[in-house]
Amino acid sequence: MKFALGAAVVAAALALAASAAAATSYCSPTGDYCTSVARQKHVRYLRLSTFSFRGRVKICVRDPRNLRTCHSYTLRKAGLLYVVAVKWKSHFPNPGPGTYRVSFLLDTAALGPVLSFTLRR
Repeated sequence: MKFALGAAVVAAALALAASAAAATSYCSPTGDYCTSVARQKHVRYLRLSTFSFRGRVKICVRDPRNLRTCHSYTLRKAGLLYVVAVKWKSHFPNPGPGTYRVSFLLDTAALGPVLSFTLRR
C-alpha cells in the first residue's frame, strides 16, 4: 500500500514537472486570473481572464528567432469576468516552425509564468 501511494506521488510530480515545462495555461493560486495560449478549432488564442483587475494588459510573444513583439489590449467585460482573447496569427508575426513563448503583463508585473506553444512543419 505504501509503495502504491509513493508511486502515485512520484507519477503526479513527474506529470506536473512535464506540464510546467510546456505549459499552455496557468491560473493564479488565488484564482484571480487565468492565462492560456491554447488552440480551439485550429485557431490559437492568447487569452487572459480575471475578476480582480481592469484596464489594459500587455501580451508579448517571443518567436523562434528570439524576436519579441508586444501589443497592449483592453480587458472587456464578459459576464462576471474581464477578458482579452486575441488570435495569435492575426496579431503576431509567424516566422515558421519552432517554440513561441508568451508572457502576459499588467503594467510591468508579469501575470504568471511564460507560456509556450510549438508550431510543427
